[in-house]
Amino acid sequence: MTAKSAAPNADGGRRGSARHGVALMTVLGVAAILAGCDRSVESAPAGSAAPRPAAAQSTQDAAAYDISRVDAVKDDFPEGFTAQAHPAKTLGQQDIAGSGVVAFTDAQFDPPQCRSVVIPPYVDPTVGTEAAGVIGQGDQGNMYVVAMRSPKPVATADDPVGCDRISLSGSPQATGTVERIPAPAIPGVSTTGVKLTVADPEEDPDYLYTAALNDRTSIVVMGSADQQLDPQRLMSDLLVKAVAAVRGQ
Repeated sequence: MTAKSAAPNADGGRRGSARHGVALMTVLGVAAILAGCDRSVESAPAGSAAPRPAAAQSTQDAAAYDISRVDAVKDDFPEGFTAQAHPAKTLGQQDIAGSGVVAFTDAQFDPPQCRSVVIPPYVDPTVGTEAAGVIGQGDQGNMYVVAMRSPKPVATADDPVGCDRISLSGSPQATGTVERIPAPAIPGVSTTGVKLTVADPEEDPDYLYTAALNDRTSIVVMGSADQQLDPQRLMSDLLVKAVAAVRGQ
């Protein structure tokens, strides 16, 4: 699950970190989201001033957020990181099926009711989800920022109890321990934060933050970085900045 790059002279460790980075992205199926993104999201038509049904209103609200603006955070990665923005694309079934997310959707969660703590429903992509993102890579780590717009409204799930510490088992890519961590408080936004740790003591933990701007627009920040960079604070700050960017602030 770990996306951290090792020191430049530890080449084998860097290859191992890249492998774990792909596994981390597949927690949410975003390996496909950021791979080969070359289509721009289309603007929604202007809405009528007349009253609109709830579903249409939700669509209008979602269109008010521009997920392509998430690329504004590419300048917020630490020195030494190379950030690459990926324009929005619409996911098809082939994208999701080929992302490797099945390793996590089929994983065993203990306690079982805690799956939504690791993968909140609003960041679990479906066919028709639009996504754009930024990948930041360097010798001190790899981090990913993804903004998504769901084709249908997705409600935030009730916060399950007994999920401060969760065991994840299944394939080698989906085995480890997850614990809750504080998520940044953003007015009008639901946020979550978790720390993922694998058994290998040489691997740094991964951090995963999510934000639901409304019932169709969400943001994920995830990855791992050298402890000297204070990755928990770093990725928490990236979430705040990504939310502001998508909001046009």
